[in-house]
Amino acid sequence: MALTDIKHSLRKFEFPVCAKEALIRIEQLLVSRVAPTNKQVDISMDIIAEFIFWEMDRRGNRRSTGLSPLQELQLIDIICDYLSTCANETTKNTIFLSLFGGQESQRRLKVLSILASMAVSASSTPVLLAVGVWLQQMGCSSPQSLQLAENIIRDHFFLNTSNQRVLKSLATTAPQFVSNFITAVTELYMHDEQGSNNMPPRNLLEVITSWVYTNPTLCMSAQLNAAALPNGAIPMAAVTPLAGLIHWCALAPLYVKDEADDKEESTKVKRIKLEHERELTVKPVRKPAREAEVYMMLQLGVLQSLRAARRPPGAPCAVSAQQLAALAPRLAAAACRVQPSPAALQLSNNVCALSLLKSKNIDDLMMVSLQDCLDRIGQAVQVALANGCVYGNISNLLAALDTLPENRLLRIIIKTHQQSI
Repeated sequence: MALTDIKHSLRKFEFPVCAKEALIRIEQLLVSRVAPTNKQVDISMDIIAEFIFWEMDRRGNRRSTGLSPLQELQLIDIICDYLSTCANETTKNTIFLSLFGGQESQRRLKVLSILASMAVSASSTPVLLAVGVWLQQMGCSSPQSLQLAENIIRDHFFLNTSNQRVLKSLATTAPQFVSNFITAVTELYMHDEQGSNNMPPRNLLEVITSWVYTNPTLCMSAQLNAAALPNGAIPMAAVTPLAGLIHWCALAPLYVKDEADDKEESTKVKRIKLEHERELTVKPVRKPAREAEVYMMLQLGVLQSLRAARRPPGAPCAVSAQQLAALAPRLAAAACRVQPSPAALQLSNNVCALSLLKSKNIDDLMMVSLQDCLDRIGQAVQVALANGCVYGNISNLLAALDTLPENRLLRIIIKTHQQSI
């Protein structure tokens, strides 16, 4: 059927019915045993612009105003229904990438952000899996992917709401989406070389820690489950979030202030005086884990994930040597801001820390934190190398680590692996 005939038939319907009918026509044009022709792709793009996103009028001119907020919600409902009823993964991803792939306008990205946020709230697996494929094909560090991740974080992670149980379950229901989402998030929350604090929100940190700690293979989900793409599409390599998470854990001791230890206060039995001089005994409330403890738990989860990432020779590896090496300049810059005292140097050689901590010397405490950072990067690199998880130039990685301040664990790791190369 010619483009003019398709458009003529679709113009018989008002919005949003025309959008629903347009999805059917696009599927007929793009989904077949062979890759669609350029003409079929162009026709599909014209239909999407005029009848789905309301970007073009019938004469091909760009509309000054797009969909109203009500029409956006109607369109999102139609797309959700289509994706939920589509049994074929290739068909679903073909249509989804046709709608939102490429360098699209902010209008489409806005619709996609609302769609993804609603899918997170409803734990809609079909929609989230399609969003996960979109993230991978666009590149998890692309501006579009980062903007989508920011919108999801704004809607679900800034406030400590009661939906944590739903969020944590996504690692089981939509692991490919979660893996690619975490990769995008680790791009958003990094530290620049001037040492500015750009830590993730506490609620986001806790959910990601729960995801990674309880699912050792989660970070490799996008690698382990190849995306079902349209015929002729070029699959983009899946990038795991492990390198970004290693950055978070390694830098956390320098940027996260560990709250004062309130164990004594929390274990006291509170007594509240009532009006008639009676007393009500209140059981102590269990306090949430301190942020520093959450990062420790995340570090353990990352190490477990690196162990689970062991793959046969020739299989894709989980961590880039170049990404790990990029952490060295940041730690080196932090080291330049720390002037170690003799007491701190003794501590780095495993001398008892109690007297140093009681001294509350800021430089000494910073030196302790720096050594903690170096220990964490050493742990991650050792587990990754021992399990064959690292791809790229390992010699350059070891050379970058060799520029860092003295640390016993790092010295052993560098020496051991330099000999084996």
